[in-house]
Amino acid sequence: MVKNLRKWYLSFSFQGAAYGMTSLVLSLFVVTALNGNVASSSVAMALFSLGNISGSIFVGPFLDKYPRFFRVVFISALMDSMIALIMSFVSSIGMYYMLALTFGFFLSQMSPAIITYLNKKFEEKVYRKEINIFNMFNSIGVTVGMFFGGAWLMLKIPSLGDNALKMRWVFMLTALLFGASAFFAALYLNRDPKVGKHISRKFSMNLHSLAGNVISLPHNVISPFKSSYFKPETKRYMIGLFAIFFGANMFFTPFPIFLKNVLKMPSGYIFIIYAVNSIFTNISYLFTSRLMNKFRDMSIMSTVTWTRISMLLLIAFSSLYVKIGFWTTIPAFMIIGFTWPFFYIPATIQATGLALPENKGKIMGLFNMMINLGAITASFIAGYLALKFGYISSFAIGAIFLLVGDRILHKIAVNHPIRKEFLSQNKKRLSGIIKSRKRVKWGSSGSLNLKQKSRNSSLDQ
Repeated sequence: MVKNLRKWYLSFSFQGAAYGMTSLVLSLFVVTALNGNVASSSVAMALFSLGNISGSIFVGPFLDKYPRFFRVVFISALMDSMIALIMSFVSSIGMYYMLALTFGFFLSQMSPAIITYLNKKFEEKVYRKEINIFNMFNSIGVTVGMFFGGAWLMLKIPSLGDNALKMRWVFMLTALLFGASAFFAALYLNRDPKVGKHISRKFSMNLHSLAGNVISLPHNVISPFKSSYFKPETKRYMIGLFAIFFGANMFFTPFPIFLKNVLKMPSGYIFIIYAVNSIFTNISYLFTSRLMNKFRDMSIMSTVTWTRISMLLLIAFSSLYVKIGFWTTIPAFMIIGFTWPFFYIPATIQATGLALPENKGKIMGLFNMMINLGAITASFIAGYLALKFGYISSFAIGAIFLLVGDRILHKIAVNHPIRKEFLSQNKKRLSGIIKSRKRVKWGSSGSLNLKQKSRNSSLDQ
């Protein structure tokens, strides 16, 4: 059953390859082709992240009410293909900002759709394994895309001698990869997901009235994330997550420009460095499941955070000595890449454990929203901070926020029961549904009682 989804994972792999090609061009293009600086480059990345958070806010509640997982993946890939093609012709920074925002909006919807589907469809053991596999598909795609992008920028073609023109072609090639992603997603369009359809009345769209949609928008955005839907520790968990991703992006946002301006690396070599970093990430996916079977999720996440703090501080202080900066920065960056799955996979699984089955889409929306909120905030600050006070200040502040986030998450163990009053309400509701469907035939009541016990026990987990 699960193996049938491998072609769907290929869609995510091609999406990863497309993103791998554009991940660095998104910021470098502003400096190289649009005459911007590190500050304007960080604004582009901030708007890209703002698009991500908007997409996350939308897609979570949408999937809870309308479980159209395969269609969401298809549409997100198709739209990003069209947007990437338009970006290749842009000459205005303002227009580029708008496209980066829209690009991020659709890009953010594919991963939550796959994660929510797997979480609702399969038991935890299968889900833990599959989420690691499909992320590995994506990560391999990112690696291939980065190597291809780096090789493309390093090619010496007389008609494409200008680096800016090569980057415009990168966007065109990205459009083709997103098109391939949409093709593999289209293979599943007619499939019925056959998952439990948990309808939340809090997400209500009035499709008959434009005015109704506008009026209900604040309600539709805010109400799906009420704390009463989740376990009590959700707020603290999300604050810790925000701090960690804010800290990480104080480093990641200006880092490509740091490599270009401080370590004087050509754009093609920067791509290759990121691609090798991605290889280390791919390798670590092979060990993630085994490590999670031996150690607590929170312990793994804390170890990763402390490792990243050490690497960020090493890069920050070694940047004062450019001659040795390369020999310390690159190995440290590879270690940062290797640790990524050991944080992201346990964090994702911890997040899905914060909600009941009917709210899995909402919790994934909230999870992605906090990640991107951290990225947005850091992106707006990091570029200007690096421009005014130097890159070392941005990297050091990033390390401090990683420490704060780790201390918050360290005190949380996501194994507390869901609020008693909320749990009892759901038990009564489920009990009522079961009784209303009870058959009168002889012998059916016994099997029905077993189903009821099974459902109630699943809520207690």
